[in-house]
Amino acid sequence: MLIVSYNAAQLPVAMRPLLIALVAAQQAGGFTGAGLASGAAATGMALSAPWWSRALARYGDRRTLVVSGALFVVTELALAASHGLLPVMGAAALCGLCTPPISSSLRSMLPHLVATGDPSRAYAANAVANETVYIVSPLWVTGWATLAGPAAALIASALAGAAALAAGIVFTPALPRPSPRSGPRLAALPAVRTLGGTHLAYWVCMGAMWVLLPAFAAHAGASHQAGLLVALWSIGSLAGGLALAVRGSRGTHRDRYLWLLGTLAATSLPLALPATVATMAVAIALFGIALAPWLATGDQLVTVIAGPRSSELYGWLTTLGQIGSAIGATLAGPLGDRYGGGPAFLLVTAALAAGLAIALTRRRTLPQDDRPTPPPGTR
Repeated sequence: MLIVSYNAAQLPVAMRPLLIALVAAQQAGGFTGAGLASGAAATGMALSAPWWSRALARYGDRRTLVVSGALFVVTELALAASHGLLPVMGAAALCGLCTPPISSSLRSMLPHLVATGDPSRAYAANAVANETVYIVSPLWVTGWATLAGPAAALIASALAGAAALAAGIVFTPALPRPSPRSGPRLAALPAVRTLGGTHLAYWVCMGAMWVLLPAFAAHAGASHQAGLLVALWSIGSLAGGLALAVRGSRGTHRDRYLWLLGTLAATSLPLALPATVATMAVAIALFGIALAPWLATGDQLVTVIAGPRSSELYGWLTTLGQIGSAIGATLAGPLGDRYGGGPAFLLVTAALAAGLAIALTRRRTLPQDDRPTPPPGTR
């Protein structure tokens, strides 16, 4: 129930790039404005994510999620009411600052809630639940945007997410949290630097995708089908996540992480080919297949590397991810306005290739199994 509630609560967070793209395109002057507003939201989240993650340890999950969740709803409503580039960017930045650390809280709790001591299937189940949100939520957003406009879709998503978060908080157990300052600095661990660099590059890809998919749909004359493309992307990812949950993880963490990242980079290349929504639907579903398994494998690496301080590491990875998302969205905005699709999607491939290069050249710093990460000193 906790996994279901927390993932449902992420509806407005998961769909924020799409919602901002739709709202800003209408209320801030096009997809260049959408890219800037998405970048502002990502920057705000990058600044606040480490603080919110430390607050989980200092004040507890429930209290932190109540405060951040309430602030988040207020800023989402303000964004829906904003018009003009600067007001939309300002409201988007505030949304980012107030984003509740739902994902960090849940993923750091999972190892404590598994009786077997092996969280791999729990992480896979969480990835499946997360992808289900990414399947249903775009249809939700598309329906609201079609019937009542982008601002109404944003308001409905904010209220639905708040209700799910309230339900999740009721089921949240009181778990012991380590002092946020215990142990060596996480940034001193070579594995953390490797994971951080790869995560940054991956989120450049994601930031670009959230701008380029609506731009592609608009250039194809079917802007209302942007949410459908996101849903199909998630269906591909859901299929991969279900396969991992049923079969279980095989091979070492390191090898699986590298192979899946390489698969993501390879399957991003066909995104530059489609000219119609129908052909893009096939390409985007293929691109999604390795996504959930790669993310679940990354969660396992975080648990091995950071141990009881995984929530803190998730916070810093969120910061790096949002910086990458801001870069990707900002770069993709002008490309989306100019090309719509085609060569614009090569930005996605370039970002994933950069992440793969980082992971491959530093692969020896990543743990192969559940043994502790190597101490700092080599790289």
